[in-house]
Amino acid sequence: MRRLLARAVTLATVLVAVVMIGVTGLWAWWEARERAEAEVRSQAHMVASVAEADPDPALLRRVVASTSAGARGHLSVHLPDGTTVGASRAEGDDVAAARDDGAGFEGAREIVDGTVYLLAVAAPEGGTADGGDVSVVEVYQPRWEATTGLGRALGGLVVVAVLVVLGAVLITDRLSRPARRALRALADTAVAIGEGRLNARIRVHGPRDLVVLGESINAIGERVQGLLTKEREMAADVSHRLRTPLTALRLDTETLPGAEGERIRDAIAALERDVDAIIRDVRPQEPAPGRGEAERSCDLSEAVLDRMGFWSMLAADQGREVTLDLPEAPCLVALNRDECVAVLDSLVGNVFRYTPADGPFAVAVVEHAGWVTLIVEDAGPEFADPAAALRRGTSGGGSTGLGLDIVRHAVEATGGTVHLERGKLGGARVRARFAQLDVPHEEEQPRAWRLRRSG
Repeated sequence: MRRLLARAVTLATVLVAVVMIGVTGLWAWWEARERAEAEVRSQAHMVASVAEADPDPALLRRVVASTSAGARGHLSVHLPDGTTVGASRAEGDDVAAARDDGAGFEGAREIVDGTVYLLAVAAPEGGTADGGDVSVVEVYQPRWEATTGLGRALGGLVVVAVLVVLGAVLITDRLSRPARRALRALADTAVAIGEGRLNARIRVHGPRDLVVLGESINAIGERVQGLLTKEREMAADVSHRLRTPLTALRLDTETLPGAEGERIRDAIAALERDVDAIIRDVRPQEPAPGRGEAERSCDLSEAVLDRMGFWSMLAADQGREVTLDLPEAPCLVALNRDECVAVLDSLVGNVFRYTPADGPFAVAVVEHAGWVTLIVEDAGPEFADPAAALRRGTSGGGSTGLGLDIVRHAVEATGGTVHLERGKLGGARVRARFAQLDVPHEEEQPRAWRLRRSG
């Protein structure tokens, strides 16, 4: 912000200074030229008046020497007898032309290095006016004499312009300091909120508009924090209420014999762990030092293999054929184990929820070129609206519509994509494409692809 203001003020003042220097320089050049020409003509007329009264060479020599032009050797008098008093630069033809044109003729002759002014002097009283008794006063003006001091004047203007530019930048920097301080406070608070510190507030002291903006952002932050607190309290309350029926179910299943009872007890135990995890996580906690990276790493293939033990037993009870294809090498993704299991449960749970009881399904994990893909396909109906299926809270089957949204968020957290397609079994196929851990990928890539037909 500070550099932007400095550049803007510098550019504006420089443009104004250039225009002012240009206009002032042109006007000064014109004035200097007019003043020099007027001075030259004044000296010529003074010498001409003396020559008209008494054309004595000795007298004229003293008069010429007394003028500034004559002292520099730039003024001379051409007498009727051909004598020249002073230094002459005019051509003989020009002098003759001025003499022949008669008294009072005034003209300028351009030469190589300047201008020569010729003034015909009236013949003395009793002389002839046919040119024979006419004297000619010659004044020479060098080409750059009129603008000799103009360079120094323009140099002074440039110095003044530089000082004005520096002063404008310093004054702007001083006057904009409160606004920059307020903007910095806004930016710091935005960074804090982006890092998860929702209780960060802005303390703005500066222009009224920025103060109002800061107060508005603070009000929005307080509103969001209040809603988040209510959401967490509601989640904790609902989760706590679930403990009672879960406890009753666990007690009722303790008397169930065999593998069926064991499977139901395992499912209830997993549900209890999930409820406990929700209660613990409703209030944010700072991660322990050194544990963040370890918790965000999971072998997807191993997690799928362990969790499919539960789903395979349920499929066997319903007479479903299950195909499981997993690679032997580890397939690490930047998710923890619970997140990987949640993705699989969401996809396989949809299979049990929306397909016939005896319908087959297949689960596979494929690792290729830095990507790990979890594929779940079934023999049920296809996705009626793939775009809506990936939208949170939208479902075509009467459920909450959160299953595929959970999958999408987990996949996109690794930089991957979700593909909804028609599978080889004739039904829906979901390809959750995760970015493999510690493998570089392009920053910009498509999210959540929705394809109606494929394979």
